Amino acid sequence: MSAVNRLTLDSLVNQFQVNHLTHFTGHLDIQADNKHGWRLYFHMGRLAWTTGGVHRFRQWRRCMSQFCPQVDLNNIPLHKVGDAETWEYLILTALTKQGRVTREQAVAVIQSTLTELLFDILQALELEQLTHTIIPQNGLDSPLTAINPEQILLQTQQVFKVWRDAGLTHQSPNLAPVVKQPDELRQQMPPQTYQKIVTSINGNLTLRELATQMRLDALVLTRSLMPYIHRGWIGLVEVKDLPNPAYPSKAANQPAAQPTGPVVVCIDDSVEICRRLGEILTQAGYRFVSVQESVRALQTLLENKPSLIFLDVVMPVANGYEICAQIRKMSAFKQTPVVILTGNDGIIDRVRAKAAGASDFLAKPIKADQVLAVVQKHLNIVAAASATPD
Repeated sequence: MSAVNRLTLDSLVNQFQVNHLTHFTGHLDIQADNKHGWRLYFHMGRLAWTTGGVHRFRQWRRCMSQFCPQVDLNNIPLHKVGDAETWEYLILTALTKQGRVTREQAVAVIQSTLTELLFDILQALELEQLTHTIIPQNGLDSPLTAINPEQILLQTQQVFKVWRDAGLTHQSPNLAPVVKQPDELRQQMPPQTYQKIVTSINGNLTLRELATQMRLDALVLTRSLMPYIHRGWIGLVEVKDLPNPAYPSKAANQPAAQPTGPVVVCIDDSVEICRRLGEILTQAGYRFVSVQESVRALQTLLENKPSLIFLDVVMPVANGYEICAQIRKMSAFKQTPVVILTGNDGIIDRVRAKAAGASDFLAKPIKADQVLAVVQKHLNIVAAASATPD
């Protein structure tokens, strides 16, 4: 049985050097007091893959979306590799062999995953006691890449040093920011900036996820929030990992946590647009309903009583302007925000949308920050109108 030893930064550096020099094949297991652990896979002395951490599945989905945006993760048969502890790596390998992911994209996913998890290990070393075990065994078959362990550890140490020097040692990028005192925050920034912050910072997305969404470095984002965090206007909270997508049978036996926010309906004949909108909105805590057939639109609205409606312009049978006019004739939806979706963001389209009774206009392709901003904008308007005495 392999020995369990206390891990320090020096022993981590030394272990990486030894593994590299001895062409070690196997894995290095690192365990934290809080029950979270990491597994680093070595092949002939070089790093090939890693798993574990507090957000294994969030991290996988985010990295794949960032570096392989052409891949629809919802249509990958993960159950076929569900019993493998390295199922993410096997999927990445299969996608590369099929030509659906380039080798450069695969390597980017691997390097990003290694860097993030090594960062988390370095941060954990500053805050708690870690142990490690070295286990020789057969390595991964035909690794997609083999990374110099000493080099990537040194690079990650430099990244973490900048984070630590910024006074962020106790702030994990795996925490999610949430607005705690909106009134104070509103008074300190322009309305447009405030609107963007409150729609994004809702306690559901981690600092890393927000940074990726905003195309910012996590350090830059976190630094920008720290003044508000110190004042108590914004808080940082822990969020759970996503369910393991490789075990649908287990997930089926457990009731899934359902969003409890306002209902948003999307009327669009594009399955992909509905899927993408649903992903954005449910992750932000909204309940989402979609309908692809214009003839079922009104019935769907009556059944679900949404707080906001997204409506595509180009629809078979009846177009979006006609459906919008019909919606406005229904007393239940006279004040419900209707946001028109279109690929033609021209002045004529905007005039037609306004004439039909639309509340706003959103150009395709849709972007997460714009979707969340327009939803929050109109829900705030409705809330303010409801609160205003007659």
